[in-house]
Amino acid sequence: MKSRFLVVVLFGFCGSFLLAQSGDTVSTIRPRLWTKVTYRFKPAKKLNIDLSALYRDVRGEEGKNSLISELQFNLEQSKTLTIATEFRHYSIFVVDGLDQRWRARVSATKSFDIGKDDFSIRLGAQHREIISGGGSARADARFRGSYTKSIKNWKWDPTIYSEYIGSFYSEKPDKQSSRLRLGIETDNKVIGGKLSVGYFYQHDFRESAAHYNTLSIGYRF
Repeated sequence: MKSRFLVVVLFGFCGSFLLAQSGDTVSTIRPRLWTKVTYRFKPAKKLNIDLSALYRDVRGEEGKNSLISELQFNLEQSKTLTIATEFRHYSIFVVDGLDQRWRARVSATKSFDIGKDDFSIRLGAQHREIISGGGSARADARFRGSYTKSIKNWKWDPTIYSEYIGSFYSEKPDKQSSRLRLGIETDNKVIGGKLSVGYFYQHDFRESAAHYNTLSIGYRF
């Protein structure tokens, strides 16, 4: 019971802190729901291959609802270092048809053992191209720091994280990205797979852009 209360407090603290510090009005903050289903292959001891389907209920400037196909390779270089490569195809549902994009990303995650808890840093870069429809080709850098708290007799250990995403190239200058995310997530084994749930708030530093509250739900077989 005490552990559950702690998780609730962490969720409330993150949400309240972000809303208080951002200075954003309620009218500029929009809700999103992201869902993801993954099937994992393990062809070698240190290599995982994830095949995923994602559906995103996205409102506002970022686009309409979208369906995403994803292929990701995770290679464990050591117990504390993982290299990942990810490829995505986006189908974005717009009023007059379907916009399509592809994206490639590479990242490295370094973990630090701090007793029973864990702290990690992830550095990444990604490039997006337009296949059809509107939008802009763009390249972004990503930096994420996360802290996982181990709770005794509680399997849903929470991870608190922050991530900055910023463009270093954009075909259209007004489409450059500059976003900050702060959130919390957790996962646990359920019915033979792994269920994950999370929440993050995204602040967009562009003056005309909206900000988002995002709930994410995923399941990995």
